[in-house]
Amino acid sequence: MEPIQNAILRGHPIDWALFILFIVLFVLHVAYMLFITLRAALHKNLPAGSLSPLSLLLVVKNEEENLGRNLKPFLEKRKGDYEVVAVDNFSQDESLQVLGNIKTDHPHLIVSSLKQNTPYSEKMAQNIALKAARHDWVTLIPPSANMATTPWLNEVSSRLNSGSHTVVNYSNITPQRSFYNLLFRVEYFFQQVKSFGFIANRLPFVLSEENVAFQKQLYFNEGGFRGKISEPFANLELVINSFIRKGPVSLVLSADTAINRNEDVKFKDYLELVKKEGHIRKHLPAGIRFLLLFYEWVTLLFIPLTALLIVRVPAVWPLVTGMVICLIVCNLLIIKKLLSRLQEYKLFLPSFVIAILLPFIKLAFRLRYYSYGRKKEWKIGN
Repeated sequence: MEPIQNAILRGHPIDWALFILFIVLFVLHVAYMLFITLRAALHKNLPAGSLSPLSLLLVVKNEEENLGRNLKPFLEKRKGDYEVVAVDNFSQDESLQVLGNIKTDHPHLIVSSLKQNTPYSEKMAQNIALKAARHDWVTLIPPSANMATTPWLNEVSSRLNSGSHTVVNYSNITPQRSFYNLLFRVEYFFQQVKSFGFIANRLPFVLSEENVAFQKQLYFNEGGFRGKISEPFANLELVINSFIRKGPVSLVLSADTAINRNEDVKFKDYLELVKKEGHIRKHLPAGIRFLLLFYEWVTLLFIPLTALLIVRVPAVWPLVTGMVICLIVCNLLIIKKLLSRLQEYKLFLPSFVIAILLPFIKLAFRLRYYSYGRKKEWKIGN
């Protein structure tokens, strides 16, 4: 330690500042890891209880293949006190006809539709589904979710008598041999981990509308999409985040309550996922927005600052490297714990490698997106 102390004490004031800033960022990283990521990983799930009636909301747009592949087998295998409320969002394929054919044999299915394509029609379809739902508890599911082969319905329904008004579960897309699939899955995973950590600290918000069960009256108490209808990318998340802080919220991290969508994603899907997070965050409370932005900058500055410190003060590299390695190992163990609970085993090492690059990828994208938006506004104004 003496060579390190001498190197810092005899160094330039800039070197002192860099070392102090490194320590501050390191401590902030540790705090986030302990209070957000670790809290999520160690969160105790609600025990299963009696089954509660549940309305599954399904917004359909050009999904005839998924309806035959997922919805029909699900209705054939699942019994109990539940219903599926499907609203066709002006599909151009045979989705509405497929829904009609399925409905003839399955009384659990309620079908409605939008007669014309309108701006923000997905929100309108969700509103119709919520009005048509007959049970007190509702949850939105995508048509591409493969629920027929899992105990998902009973596992979710059995956690709705806990005294909470909202129960948040995990969702993602199924793994495929595609880099964009991996990139999307990693981003989606870490978005939800942020949400889970804040929920565990009683600062709840969601970044995904899927697989969140809530009492439908909360939606109407907030006035539905009033004032939010024109917000792009984000839909039901906007309303959920309006009421989620007004009562007890439960978090369930289990593969049994998780859903996976069978979808082929491209780079544009990843970009839309990032845009969606940005639009949702604009509507979060100021304190949560500040904490999320603050940690993003901590992450962005930590790696380049560490490299700069080692270059300017080579004597500190054993200490700095050791601290960084400890941080990496602890994060890996926590991530592994989360992925094991969710049975997302294929995300372990790729998730960590990509997670290092994600803040820089997202910063570059947001700067480009902001610059494009400013140029577009300037052209319109002139």
